[in-house]
Amino acid sequence: MRIRTFLLFTAAAVLAGPCLRTASPGPQYGPVDQTLEGQRFETLRDLARHLDETARGALEGATDDAQDGTSFAGRFLPSIRSFARSADAFRFRIDAYPTSPFEVAAHVDDLTTQAHAVNDQIRSAQALASTYDDWEAIRDVLGRMRLLLAGGDVDVPAAHVVAALSGSQLQQFRQLAYDVDLSATRAHTRAERDVGDYRKRGRQFLGELRYFATQSRDLRDRADAAPVLPQQLGPIVDLLLEDARQADRDMRDAQVFTSVWSDSGWTITMLQRMTNLVRSRHQHDEVSTN
Repeated sequence: MRIRTFLLFTAAAVLAGPCLRTASPGPQYGPVDQTLEGQRFETLRDLARHLDETARGALEGATDDAQDGTSFAGRFLPSIRSFARSADAFRFRIDAYPTSPFEVAAHVDDLTTQAHAVNDQIRSAQALASTYDDWEAIRDVLGRMRLLLAGGDVDVPAAHVVAALSGSQLQQFRQLAYDVDLSATRAHTRAERDVGDYRKRGRQFLGELRYFATQSRDLRDRADAAPVLPQQLGPIVDLLLEDARQADRDMRDAQVFTSVWSDSGWTITMLQRMTNLVRSRHQHDEVSTN
């Protein structure tokens, strides 16, 4: 298959796109208090979903390159991971918009600036060429959002669909998700028991283990749902794997919660197996369609 001051991407730049139909004249954005509703909201929600999935794909590609040791990709992973998290958080907020409205335009501006920064960084360094198409798609969908918010009429671009896991691969993935959840919960329980032995940083690491256990449970719930799509769950597994590795390194360096080290190592191994499963399906589909 695991942050900036540049020029904003203007609505005029995307007017040349074949799937943008019309744009009404007027200010860059509608009134600040204008409520998104009806088809405009549905389109924005679909665009947010597309942005999230494309950002996850860019992270997956960058992670693959970093593991291959090519294009000194590792130095760009923190920025790409940060953008992927921002895109995921934006999608979550858009889903909740009907009950918790917020100033969408400002968030789209922030995402656009962030995307341009990352894209310019990797292109200037001639790195991560495998993700260039992803960043073009990211900038395109952000441009569509800005045009929609300005009153324009836009389409949602079609996403590349990777076949869902099935058969033995699906069974393995779900079992691994169950085991990761079990291991993360057990590690958190042991840390709660031992936190009094680590007065300096025990509470800090306990909070991190609690968060990781929550994310692991969410991954298990997603895995139990159908279908299990590699392009959606693959980047989530990558992020969780990176979090697990970082937490494991930090605990060992600080000599904290030695009782959970074995669970931590085992969790990393299982997440690596999950990553291999979703990447093998993704690569198989790419070969099949070429």
